[in-house]
Amino acid sequence: MDSRIPRILLFSTLAAAALALLSACYTRTQSPPAPDTYETLHFSPGFMWGTATAAYQVEGGINNDWSKAGLDAGEAVDHYRRYEEDFQAAAEMGTNTYRMSVEWARLEPRPGEYNLEAVAHYRTMLRSLKAKGITPMVTLFHFTSPTWFAESGGWTQAENIQHYLRFTRFIVGELKDEVHWWLTLNEPLVYAFKCFDEGTWPPYQKSRPLALQVIKHLIQGHGEAYRIIHELDPDAKVGFAKNITLLQPHFPLNPLDHFVTGIQSYVFNEAFWEAIRQGQVELNIPGLTPVKVPYSEALKGSLDFIGINYYTRYLVTASGAQITPDNVKKSALGWEIYPQGLYDVLKLAHRYARDLAVPIIITENGLDDPDDLQRPEFLLSHLKQIWRAQQEGIKVIGYMHWSLLDNFEWAQAFHPKFGLMDRNRQWRPSAHLYRQIAESNSLPSPLLKEHLK
Repeated sequence: MDSRIPRILLFSTLAAAALALLSACYTRTQSPPAPDTYETLHFSPGFMWGTATAAYQVEGGINNDWSKAGLDAGEAVDHYRRYEEDFQAAAEMGTNTYRMSVEWARLEPRPGEYNLEAVAHYRTMLRSLKAKGITPMVTLFHFTSPTWFAESGGWTQAENIQHYLRFTRFIVGELKDEVHWWLTLNEPLVYAFKCFDEGTWPPYQKSRPLALQVIKHLIQGHGEAYRIIHELDPDAKVGFAKNITLLQPHFPLNPLDHFVTGIQSYVFNEAFWEAIRQGQVELNIPGLTPVKVPYSEALKGSLDFIGINYYTRYLVTASGAQITPDNVKKSALGWEIYPQGLYDVLKLAHRYARDLAVPIIITENGLDDPDDLQRPEFLLSHLKQIWRAQQEGIKVIGYMHWSLLDNFEWAQAFHPKFGLMDRNRQWRPSAHLYRQIAESNSLPSPLLKEHLK
């Protein structure tokens, strides 16, 4: 999980065209605010209430490209051994879904050689969830890779897609009787730009053209993996978790701010969905050679649901800078708390969900709040936006809160606190609030009156 996405620079040669185009036809629109109500708000029947984690962030004892690069999670929160008590806590919170990942490096330590003991362990974990009435949702690639994969160039090399597909075929074949919901990838654009453009994550490279190639390979890998999973289990539900950060122009009356915002929002928020809708896509960033994903039958329509990770919004300037306003509520990480943005993001996603005839699931949403002072209001205000979207006919069928418990938050290690429980498995007050919501499948009136004043 990471909310910030990189900047795209606007070259001066585009300025005149941008002004002419946008002054004529592009104006910023605002969605109407959610209605103020303290009545109990009921969600659709069968709504998926869950929490989310990722293997490297919680399990412990994993050797992969991150640990080798010096970002070693160590024992993390020892979830690999303590999963029973964690799953029991998830059940006591009233949740019916749990999003997790399987660690590729643990399962395939050498190319084509599989750790059958680890496979059996994951199978036991999945069965434990189901025995507690919790449906597993499993991510196949959540940022980390076996060292042999990274050392061969990882996602920068088109030929390495086959390694990922081989792993997909193996592990889905092993676990298909236990898993109905699959995510092929987590936040593919965050991964590509953090690792290969900003260079702040392993392998610490700084090449925007390379980052775009990685995005191309991830898109192609998703499409092929989708077909493999459905070949093995025709009834499976397959998607990917896409980070969507709401981007809006810094100065609403500045056409250049609008123009740059439009470029950024399309590339980072929509291009991956567009690839699935059309079966092809072209990524055009000013000053760079366009990257084309050629038409593929495997890619076209390769979604059974749209997964959204939403955390915050940024205001975008003509230079490409992403700004968080000073006079807004912020999490401990300094991210703006902007519930309205979840509604706006759902409206955006609905255009693609409608065309693809698929539902939407919030696969991550949460905040860094060590003292749990902001989380109750955060939870209720964001969930109210989901309820609002449902009233307008947007088919949102689930919400996965990030995270079940505090964990290793990538380059920021253990500093951020996103958990409903801390690392000692102590429930924060908002965990009890979430239980009331999940068990009632609603936002009860007393909670709204208490926390949304």
